[in-house]
Amino acid sequence: MTLSLPKALEPYRKDIENTVVPFVSIQATRQSTEVKDSKIGGSPYLPEGFSYPLDSSGKPMALLCQLNFEEIPPLEHFPKQGILQFFLSKHDDVMGMDFDNPTNQSNFRVVYHEDLALSHTSASYVSKETEEEHLPFNGEYRLSFSLSKEALGVSDFHFEESYESIDMDQATGETNMWGEETLYDLFCEHVENMGHKIGGYAYFSQTDPRDYGAQFDDYRITLLQIDTDDEGENDIMWGDAGVGNFFITKEDLRNKDFSRVLFNWDCH
Repeated sequence: MTLSLPKALEPYRKDIENTVVPFVSIQATRQSTEVKDSKIGGSPYLPEGFSYPLDSSGKPMALLCQLNFEEIPPLEHFPKQGILQFFLSKHDDVMGMDFDNPTNQSNFRVVYHEDLALSHTSASYVSKETEEEHLPFNGEYRLSFSLSKEALGVSDFHFEESYESIDMDQATGETNMWGEETLYDLFCEHVENMGHKIGGYAYFSQTDPRDYGAQFDDYRITLLQIDTDDEGENDIMWGDAGVGNFFITKEDLRNKDFSRVLFNWDCH
């Protein structure tokens, strides 16, 4: 992979390329899906006897995303088979996030089904209640995947550490809508981590939550990122054009333990 960089960032190409990692880019297409398909929304795959996830009020959660690893290009440490599901409470006005404890799965849930040979069913928990539902998407989306690579952008909590040899306040000699352009401005524009993805680096509208305390320092792996997406018929949005992220430690991912996943979303 050869990064496309503006002239002012060329002297720092080696520093930038040293951060490059693989990730799986996700494309969402609004359409109906089959039970085992990778998807956003729709009906989840459910092994017989599986207890459907309930939120803190005892109400069924909605399927946010389902990943079938047989459809996904392989990434180091990630499962090669099975289905991983992400559920959110439909009745929580902050869409499952716990500001004080972002690993608390009371109103979101991450579930892994390793053996897909078991008898299964599907269920769609469509609310019959009149109360407002809070979800970051409308409709149902089939997911497709492609392997790619990216460099670390300005949102990541290791940005300053990774590029400590670069003076981000250095002027480029150009101007932009905010005034004198700096190297930091160019990083924001040309080294970004937006979009739906598995692995790679995360993007945030506000602040990386892993910077809030040392207890989150090991959450280096982006388990899933779902971005705002209004391309064509797509209607996926977190608040005011925000982004949702799920993080996991390397040890937990290797052990296929999804009980301590960190969930965060923010918006402009």
